[in-house]
Amino acid sequence: MSSLTDVLTEIIDLLGQSGRPDKAAWLQERKLLLQRSDVTDDAREHVTTELHAVVLGMGGLMDLSLAPEPGSSFTAASARERLDALGDTLYDLTR
Repeated sequence: MSSLTDVLTEIIDLLGQSGRPDKAAWLQERKLLLQRSDVTDDAREHVTTELHAVVLGMGGLMDLSLAPEPGSSFTAASARERLDALGDTLYDLTR
């Protein structure tokens, strides 16, 4: 099974190639926080809760429209399909 940071890395890359740098940056901040060794358990739990909520929440990953940039390795359909799969994995990993 993928680790949480691996899934976040894939989602960040996909969003960066699909016209959603704002969401990619938000996820990158949380990923970096999770990777820090000096983060408290409470902070880690807060970030995990935020990540869980961003999958289905209003304006969450499942609501995003994706417009892959020219030269992207994704089409609109393949980006949506991949984000849906990664979102499901993220949701499961953050329960």
